[in-house]
Amino acid sequence: MRHRIFIALCGVLAGAGLCTVPLIAQIETLPVVEAVECGPFEASGCGDVFGDLIHVARRPSSGQPILAKRWVELPAAAAGYGWGYCPIALDVFGQELGFVPYSCDVADPTAVVEVDYFGRLSGGRTKERNNRMHLDEVVTTLKSAGFIYEEPTGRLLLGFDCPVTPGPRPTTIPACGAWKTIDSPMESLALYTRLMKYGHLQTDPLEEDIWSHGDPAQPTQYHPALGAEDWPKFHATVQHLLPANGGRPCFAGPVFEPGCAVPELLDDRDFVRAGIFLAGAADKSGRITVDLVQYLGRILKITLDTETTVSNPKTFPALVRDCWRGPDPPFPPGSDPGTEDLPYLPREECQVSDADPSLPNYDLFPAVQELFVDFGATGYERDEWMAHSTAVILPDGPDWLLDAAYDMRPWLFDQNGDDDGWVDLDLFVLASSDALRAIELVHNYAVPADLIDGPWPDHVFFDGFESGDFSAWSAAIGP
Repeated sequence: MRHRIFIALCGVLAGAGLCTVPLIAQIETLPVVEAVECGPFEASGCGDVFGDLIHVARRPSSGQPILAKRWVELPAAAAGYGWGYCPIALDVFGQELGFVPYSCDVADPTAVVEVDYFGRLSGGRTKERNNRMHLDEVVTTLKSAGFIYEEPTGRLLLGFDCPVTPGPRPTTIPACGAWKTIDSPMESLALYTRLMKYGHLQTDPLEEDIWSHGDPAQPTQYHPALGAEDWPKFHATVQHLLPANGGRPCFAGPVFEPGCAVPELLDDRDFVRAGIFLAGAADKSGRITVDLVQYLGRILKITLDTETTVSNPKTFPALVRDCWRGPDPPFPPGSDPGTEDLPYLPREECQVSDADPSLPNYDLFPAVQELFVDFGATGYERDEWMAHSTAVILPDGPDWLLDAAYDMRPWLFDQNGDDDGWVDLDLFVLASSDALRAIELVHNYAVPADLIDGPWPDHVFFDGFESGDFSAWSAAIGP
């Protein structure tokens, strides 16, 4: 049912108590970012991790970068010239930009498109222990909740003070006393990292917290972990966040099976939920692209083993475009090649193959060593994931329009286009972008729960105020 209402500015409504922050709302803060280790890119400096993040040529759908095999001056770790592997920069129109002769440098650096839209996702440039700290906070909150569900955009919605129901309750929604959305950017990023690496959220309750710095006389500290008592809290729509979608026996009484904490292949729902977590960590007015996802994977070490985590289990390498059919090497070792670049073949005559360690100078170029997540299992349908309705107040000329059951799907189609024909990483980016736009809409226009449920539910949005002005409304609702 739709009702037309007139709403004055928040500064005016504050006097009537209508602009207070709802109890279930969360205050967003920008993350404090500490210095980060460069990991396997240490030898060439952090620039290979965080610097020169630009749009580059990639294989459609998979998002693997295509590197040009070129005869270049080698990095400082080696002398002279040799084969190198260079990211191919694109301009704003998606056209490839050329290179400075015998270099990986872009011939026209003013034409590159920088990935300078990380926004809050820059919080990923923090130490691993900080990411894990936020995951621990999420797990602790999940354990304290009575029910775990999803809100209209797909983020996790936690119920508290819920009625106790014996046994599993996978398809019913209890009447909990309070609800809370996990919308912290850093907690969302921690969820994204864990799900992309492991395919679930189950950690080992006997995993030692190596970063705890308490009293050495105290017993060993462990990271929080979901217990057998927590699994029945997961609604059917979010049970895929458990090992084997909640179907694996991981507890024999109080004893945990450690194999349940190891990575498993992500399925279609895991990838979509990861995209929603990514959207929850991003700027609400930002954008998500293939380049951003791939660079963020590098920053978060999604495809690398770290001190306390392991890689995503299904990855593939970068691609190398070989356009040289002349003598190999093209010049005698140690000779100066001059100023004219090699006469490489036209692009359509080149060969493209997977990068592998047998390539010459493989160890000198981090870009050719990098691995990437295989997003092939991604399956997303807007009609399935974004079919929830929500109450929103939308601008309608000088007035505002209340829609108590707003369907976001037509608006998402207008913002992001059709969801047909996309696969792999492109489909993941679409799912993430849909979630981002949905979060933006809910943030800007959703009706706070305390305006719907009280303290004046029969005054605020009922037909009697369709044409009422603010003075009449104010008098009716009282001080």
